[in-house]
Amino acid sequence: MINRVLERVRGAGGKLRAQAALLRRDPQAFAVNLMQVTHPALFRERLIDIMNPVPMHVRVDPSLGSFMRLNVLNPALSQEGMTGGPNTILNLAVRVARQGIPVRLITTVKPGGVSAEWLRHHLAELVGGEIPEIAVETAAVQASPLVVGPGEAFMATHWTTAQQLKPVLPLMRSQSFIYMLQEFEAGFYAWSSNHALALETYGMDFWPVTNENLLAEYFFRTGHGRFADPAFRERSIAFDPAIESRVFHPPAQPRADGPKTLLFYARPTNHRNLFGLGLEALRRASADPAFAGWQMLAIGGRGGVPELPLSNGHVLRPAPWRGYLAYADQLRAADMLLAPMLSPHTGYPALEMAACGGLAVTNAFSVKTVAVLEGLSPNIVATEATVEDMAAGLVRGAAMVNAGRPREGSLNLPRDWAEALDPTAQRVAEVLRSF
Repeated sequence: MINRVLERVRGAGGKLRAQAALLRRDPQAFAVNLMQVTHPALFRERLIDIMNPVPMHVRVDPSLGSFMRLNVLNPALSQEGMTGGPNTILNLAVRVARQGIPVRLITTVKPGGVSAEWLRHHLAELVGGEIPEIAVETAAVQASPLVVGPGEAFMATHWTTAQQLKPVLPLMRSQSFIYMLQEFEAGFYAWSSNHALALETYGMDFWPVTNENLLAEYFFRTGHGRFADPAFRERSIAFDPAIESRVFHPPAQPRADGPKTLLFYARPTNHRNLFGLGLEALRRASADPAFAGWQMLAIGGRGGVPELPLSNGHVLRPAPWRGYLAYADQLRAADMLLAPMLSPHTGYPALEMAACGGLAVTNAFSVKTVAVLEGLSPNIVATEATVEDMAAGLVRGAAMVNAGRPREGSLNLPRDWAEALDPTAQRVAEVLRSF
């Protein structure tokens, strides 16, 4: 009996030592082990690893008859989340509403997030002009389902919202929906459950509204789901993003004396932004004399990036998150931006920096070739997605800045959202009236 107790104690001691060693070696793996005991439900959810597998709570009210309204679906809305993609969704929603289609914003995972007062102020700042009434409601509360009429329509804005629509669409007069595509979202994941679920949505019955013609071409070239059908091009609605001249423009006055500034669009949690490759390229480039006296700031990470050592005494320091207009001021005050993007979409930051007259270093991918990128603006330094090529591009850019290159905004894209989105909103409204 005593021997068995001693064996159990020794066994427990061995397990404790193994876990202590794991804590030192891999704290994340240790936390997963601990979660099995402290949060078993959360552990099972992480083990299954399906993103947002929650139902959308909707009640179809037949008394609303043929009333048409567009319900724009977002997993959540927050002030801090209003980056380029979410802002484009809001911008299009306002312009569809101006076409006479009632519009409301629907959160599908988290209720609340923004107040009506804040939203109206943000829309006025973002879009300008008259802002139609746009309510924010939720389909995330089981006890209070979202009420829709059978004649209403939906716009999915993320693959999870398209998945959430699957059980709702059979209850509607039209089983088609608008799908706003701002990225090849299946590429956010390794070949996995989420990758498969994202791919599945491209086979649903939808009308694609694609942010950037390059991205639309990528969809048709890869041929996932309905994009494999050449006739599907007839449904395709695509636009190139506007980089607003009223917001993104060169500084009115020459920059003040002080250290030259490089901004790194550093988003470790967004894998397509290539944080690791970008950091290694920056470490290699900062060893070059071209960067002597420069300061280097990380932006876009919302507090997720600590101070990180580079080369030759340089340190990458995090800059605080800024709102839309203050972010434009930040670009104007800087000389160069490193904005990697392993995606067929160009990404807003590089385009916005080019419009502000600074140099933007970004990488090619698939249909987004070096020639295509540099054809958008002489302020874009395009490279391949390698440490060596990005580092060389950074050094090349620093030499151009040091030589006193003129600060001129130049961009072969729309400079006003009315030009980019009004025709798109008109087409979307026509499609909706045909449902």
